[in-house]
Amino acid sequence: MPDSVAIIMRAKDEMPYVRQALDMLKRQTFTDFELCAVDSGSTDGTLEELETHCGNLVRIAPGDYAPGKVLNDAIARTSSGIVVFLNADAVPQSDDWLERLLAPLHEGRADATFSKQVARADARFIVAYDYERAYNPARIEPGFFSAVACAFRRGLWEKHRFREEGYAEDVAWAKACVADGARFQLLGDSVVEHSHNYSLKGLFEKRRRQAVTFNEVPNLGKQVAKCFRELVRDLLHATRKLKLHTVPYNLAYRITIHRAIHQGHKHR
Repeated sequence: MPDSVAIIMRAKDEMPYVRQALDMLKRQTFTDFELCAVDSGSTDGTLEELETHCGNLVRIAPGDYAPGKVLNDAIARTSSGIVVFLNADAVPQSDDWLERLLAPLHEGRADATFSKQVARADARFIVAYDYERAYNPARIEPGFFSAVACAFRRGLWEKHRFREEGYAEDVAWAKACVADGARFQLLGDSVVEHSHNYSLKGLFEKRRRQAVTFNEVPNLGKQVAKCFRELVRDLLHATRKLKLHTVPYNLAYRITIHRAIHQGHKHR
């Protein structure tokens, strides 16, 4: 008998995307799943949408939201052999998104899978470029993983729980699983739409918090050199696409990321 499947959805003020995501879940070709959701203080109608579609809904206070702990607690409330994460603002792009996400697990070709993400139509040019590069199955960087839309065997979680302090809990978890021999696979045919246009301040804080998670020695020279290479790459891409008007923001965006990473390493 195939393993049962639980889809865990995290949400806070995700309208209108949560409605689109829930509508797409109703259209999936694979239907044998339990939908579980955690809402951390939505006030924009997200909670009401979840109440309509989800029988297993947990509400927590916004101040109680810690990513790793929320994931561990949500998985513990299920007994399914396969766990799927789908963020409430990640919208599946086909009726067979879930079937394709699960196929390598059912067929024994992988222990964990994650969906290709494509940027929304309103994404900034540089944001869309980062998504295009990151989620290219042919050029995936070692250790890359995202829990926005993914599936894995429960046994992985039983051996390696998500880190409950700090951020980048999904990358840290995947790293531990891979070191233990687990097979992770990015799927180019299981696609969700998902992206954020963070303010530069919000971008800095997000990347700084992620960098703190990893115990890396700060190296300003190395960080500056990497930043310069990426600035040149971004400029060439904007030139090829005839988007030179985006260059000022592209510069600020890329420099903000590398400043944040360096600060996170220093803090750690």
